[in-house]
Amino acid sequence: MTHPALPDLVRRGAAASFTDEYGCKLRRLLPWPGQAETKRAITEFGVIWVVIEPGTAVDAHRHDEEETFVVVSGEAELTLGQDCTTLAAGDTAYIPRFAEHSLRNVSDTAPFVMIDIYWDWQGRDAPPAEGARP
Repeated sequence: MTHPALPDLVRRGAAASFTDEYGCKLRRLLPWPGQAETKRAITEFGVIWVVIEPGTAVDAHRHDEEETFVVVSGEAELTLGQDCTTLAAGDTAYIPRFAEHSLRNVSDTAPFVMIDIYWDWQGRDAPPAEGARP
């Protein structure tokens, strides 16, 4: 079995570029066009490196993907619906599909850094009816 050369399978951090989205900086790691195609006809999987600058926030939003946040550094306040908690390095949080959530970096000096892993199932664009099977 052949595979691409190792240099083609490594993205160097020195060359990292971020986009400004949702009030934070994002570096989309997966899907990786040309290397790791993680979008499918009825499902998607992705990974994003997220940096929330000191004193800034990601506005409340919801979407059809489920997410898991893996905190690398800093502290942020996670609000999920009406509940709130503080996330810190080493913490992991699960965000259910369609759950309204927001994040706010509670530091005035240090960025909040996390890895966001997201996935959807069967391309659903609305919550299932009550009592329906997933």
